[in-house]
Amino acid sequence: MSTSRYRASTAPAKSAITFRNVLFATDFSVACDNAWWYALALARHYHSKLFLAHVISPAVYASVPPELLGEAQNRTRLETQAQMARLQQRQGGTAGLESEALLREGDIASSLLHLVPEYNIDLLVVATRGHRHLKRLLLGSVAEKLFRQALCPVFVVPEQARMSAAQALSVHRIVCPIDFSPASSAALVFAIQLAVEYEAELILVHVAAGPALNSVQEMNQFIESSKGRLRQLLSRPHGLASEPRHEIAFGAPAEGIFRIAVEYQSDLTVIGVHSAGPALAHEYERTAYRVIRLSQCPVLTIPSHSRKGSNAL
Repeated sequence: MSTSRYRASTAPAKSAITFRNVLFATDFSVACDNAWWYALALARHYHSKLFLAHVISPAVYASVPPELLGEAQNRTRLETQAQMARLQQRQGGTAGLESEALLREGDIASSLLHLVPEYNIDLLVVATRGHRHLKRLLLGSVAEKLFRQALCPVFVVPEQARMSAAQALSVHRIVCPIDFSPASSAALVFAIQLAVEYEAELILVHVAAGPALNSVQEMNQFIESSKGRLRQLLSRPHGLASEPRHEIAFGAPAEGIFRIAVEYQSDLTVIGVHSAGPALAHEYERTAYRVIRLSQCPVLTIPSHSRKGSNAL
């Protein structure tokens, strides 16, 4: 396959992806402080309106006597509004951007999900930790509810990913896991467009969860067959600066994706996710969340029903 067919035009191109409204959710933790810089960089790159949201959980008032509840609620709201204002102003913050702070009370995940259609949000930016099971229940379950149920892509920043203040988002290598499902097809649309926009190298990864292979010859045949299927997904030009790489791994999907992402020092993983009901985050740990938990770079989750990608495969 000739590399020239993937050569990007030298003329400046308009981004195929548009994030007019970006929503950043924070609980003012260290993890969220780090994700804030990603949200700012994304908003600046796409000239987005940036919404900063915090949800006050009813659990905050669990030990407050009824006669003091009103006063405690007012004090908490004022303190939270002050924290949001300080965040917006920190090291230049949202200067030059259109921004708005949103304060809500109630269930955290449900409140944030309601903001997406209310403010026509195109991208939701959240942080997650989740190294241990307990942390997953406290914060990871919220993140998983969001990327499983949101009507828009979710940019998840794991605690291992780091970005400094006022730094532009740099994307040189993008990993996109492919399992040949509609969800991964939706993710591939985004991955291609982002790779074109940032002139990044695109790495397509397929992880086989242990096919019955009886010889080295059978394994090689399986690998070549799988790579052929990956090539067919990009059988026509897409404006990529270089020919995509195709990687086949074996074993647990999340671990295989992680190994390839580390090998290539990926700056971003784009993964398709299946939608699910509110109870999902309290079930067993699923592949998409495990990919995020292991990842050392941000993970952009694309719901299978997303229509933000403008070019159909």
